[in-house]
Amino acid sequence: MAEAPWFLPEIHDLHPLMQDRLDALMALFPPAAAGRIAFSVVPDWQGRAALAGDPAFAARLAALPGALVLHGFTHSLGPSLADWLVYGHDNRSEFRRLSATEAARRIAAGLAAFAAAGLPRPRWFCAPRWQQSAATGPVLAAAGFAGWMTGAALVAADGRRAALPALNFDEGERGWKVALAALPRRLRIPRLLAARRPFRFVLHPGDLDRPWLVAEIRALSDRLAREGWRARSLDEAAP
Repeated sequence: MAEAPWFLPEIHDLHPLMQDRLDALMALFPPAAAGRIAFSVVPDWQGRAALAGDPAFAARLAALPGALVLHGFTHSLGPSLADWLVYGHDNRSEFRRLSATEAARRIAAGLAAFAAAGLPRPRWFCAPRWQQSAATGPVLAAAGFAGWMTGAALVAADGRRAALPALNFDEGERGWKVALAALPRRLRIPRLLAARRPFRFVLHPGDLDRPWLVAEIRALSDRLAREGWRARSLDEAAP
């Protein structure tokens, strides 16, 4: 008997300023996702929302029934005119061009923030926007991480890879950019489901800002449930 197709559910950009959206995001997944979501946590969102500054939210994170992933440190590489024009905000590819020294500094700061907030040490890392400098991988391995997540795969610290493409709905704050990105995604989703290959179903807080996007996500969740897709946890999906 063929194995049921599966997906890895993920919620990105968890930080104290988005806590009123967490339940709504979790509810967008099909029932199969319960207890298997990978939660990517930003220790100090934009340098103004530290985990330790909100003990109630940190306690909520600690109680979540899923893996906590280190998602950068501030999720920002600073102001950028190009990013502002296209996405409506700063350069959020925090780890895209970091040296080993700077990557190590931010990773250490992120781990210290988890500890200060009373959270368990994360075993996995996900670079903001899945853009990670070549120097970052060895730093993560040296720091004891099990692996890291790219846009196309899960990569173990020992070099093993599991192909697992991310299906993402977040394209920033510019309405035209969000609408434009929806066109290729609506062609991609039927192909992805028809192939019945594993993928990552990724949600961000900003997805809730557009009703038409919420409807698209709900339609996908309904189809996954209807067609018997199962969810796997990060540990179950790891190579």
